[in-house]
Amino acid sequence: MTAAVERNLMRLPPAQRAALVETNPLILLPVAAVEQHGPHLPVGTDALIADILLGGICRGLEPAEPVLIAPPLYIGKSNEHLGFPGVLSLGRDSLAALFQATLLQLRAWGFQRVAILNTHGGNTPCLRTLMREENLRGTVQLHWLDTQCPDTGLPPREQRQGLHAGEYETSILLATVPKDCAMELADCQWIGPENPDTAVQAESAPVTRAWHSRDLSPSGTMGDATRATAEKGRRWIDGAVQHLLHQIRTLP
Repeated sequence: MTAAVERNLMRLPPAQRAALVETNPLILLPVAAVEQHGPHLPVGTDALIADILLGGICRGLEPAEPVLIAPPLYIGKSNEHLGFPGVLSLGRDSLAALFQATLLQLRAWGFQRVAILNTHGGNTPCLRTLMREENLRGTVQLHWLDTQCPDTGLPPREQRQGLHAGEYETSILLATVPKDCAMELADCQWIGPENPDTAVQAESAPVTRAWHSRDLSPSGTMGDATRATAEKGRRWIDGAVQHLLHQIRTLP
């Protein structure tokens, strides 16, 4: 991970971790996925983006700010991408069990505040439901972080249909791991008339429909990856990190 060693719970000895409990730190819990991202991006794209954001957060925090990074949950619910090679997926119940067990162990360590940093939309409905349940149980105090840059300037069609491996995600990886991007294979795939974008809603929409990515895109790309640039990626990473830092600093 690129996150600073002194904030990474996996790298802290017991005595130092116990001392940090006294500061009532906010624990960032990264959740992502390993799945196909079109023909041009690595299958670990969501996990890489989470790591990129965590690194930016750690560089932006003041040394005394009590924020720590939990061990990541980097295999998520990706069954909508089955049918393409390179997918590792947990079912809903398995993800829920892993998430709940992680929270219980963090509470056993003495931590009481956890913020979910999720970079895979397929996890969102499950995690949001679990978050409400766990907050009612009082296991820990859970928060949800918005990981997207709030002002991308993306064209309207890309904003609606650039759901996966499109201009946004491709630009972020071009800015950080360009050698992992096969841009000669980058393509543009829009959701066809048989699947209008009104039928495929963002995971945060009031009503969503189940879908398989192979039914919407023959390559797995949803959006226009050919418009991606490293310059856009650097701008969007900075915007997302600043947005996350503001959320972190204003949480109760």
